[in-house]
Amino acid sequence: MASKAISTIGKYAAKKIGNKTFDKAIQKISEPYERLRRKAFEIKPLNVGERETIKCLQNPHNSSSYCKSVGNTVRKTYHKTGKYK
Repeated sequence: MASKAISTIGKYAAKKIGNKTFDKAIQKISEPYERLRRKAFEIKPLNVGERETIKCLQNPHNSSSYCKSVGNTVRKTYHKTGKYK
């Protein structure tokens, strides 16, 4: 809970100040808490295909089937070449 408050305050302050260094410092401070939270709730990081699908779905003009195909294509490419995009 504390990490969420820290990151929320840090994000707000970074927007107000516009300082990338401050934002990076807040991110480094809250990183161990994020790792603990992920471990406690068994949250696994997203793979490349899932990340691209979510990015695609943020555009309201894209359909879910199109976004799934985009994610699958990126995942397959990454699996074959080891390169992301």
